[in-house]
Amino acid sequence: MFHSQMAKKKTQLIPPWGDFNPYLLSHVFSFLPLHDQLFGPPCVCHAWLSATLDTLFHNSVLDLTLIDRLKNKIQRLRFTYLLRLAINEYHGWVSIYLPKKYMLGYFGMVYIAEKTPMMLSAFMPCDAGLNALAVCISLPYWKKLKVFRARLKPSEGLLVISQLADYCKNIVEIGVHGKMTMDEVSCIIEGFPQLKILDISCSTLCHRALIMIFDGKLKFLRELNILHCSIYNDDGKVISHPTTHVVSMKYNKEMREKASLLKSVKVLHCLGTSCQHYRKKSLRNKNLLSH
Repeated sequence: MFHSQMAKKKTQLIPPWGDFNPYLLSHVFSFLPLHDQLFGPPCVCHAWLSATLDTLFHNSVLDLTLIDRLKNKIQRLRFTYLLRLAINEYHGWVSIYLPKKYMLGYFGMVYIAEKTPMMLSAFMPCDAGLNALAVCISLPYWKKLKVFRARLKPSEGLLVISQLADYCKNIVEIGVHGKMTMDEVSCIIEGFPQLKILDISCSTLCHRALIMIFDGKLKFLRELNILHCSIYNDDGKVISHPTTHVVSMKYNKEMREKASLLKSVKVLHCLGTSCQHYRKKSLRNKNLLSH
């Protein structure tokens, strides 16, 4: 009798699983491995499911690169299931990072874009091949977008940039990397008159495309990043390369004259020995020669 009463009192002191503080639960779940977050707490009760969604998704950044950490299809399907639940409950995301390896399909991207009209920044991993279709179908829903960064495939760059120019009129920062054509550079200049930051670092482009940027048509431009760019002339000859930097480019009179007009623009570029990439490469070359 006594033991049964004590057991009853003890059970009364312990709150039900679903009555734990949701913020405390979410904090505890954040220390679990990703696999356990997907298949553990969400299966206990609705309260723990909500706490798991808070852990994975409820902040200002929708980080879909988490799916790249999952090793098999079952885990990825579980992740997308929880993502769908989160999208139906939460609409506070302002930035999105798309996956590097496992790009979401057409309907998945449309569903996410429809539910996130307040998106301000979109980031496509620089080491990933960008799926132009998946991005293009999202842009009409992200009309408030201000920041866009991606690595563009040569065959898809113009499509993405033109789509961005058509639907996202508030863009002030663009970071595009890869092999850029004259048409793509022209589309950036004509399509984004309010642009303040342009990052084309680690890209390959014609020197005339760079002159177009130097031409001063981007009246609000404040920062231009051309670090480690490979630049070639009309004959296809490389006149600036990450291994030679501006040693060849500085003798090009036309480019120097155009660049001098950008007095209010902070231009980030390689300046020989002041470039960390250059110093590392030079030291490596010296070590090779010494041996």
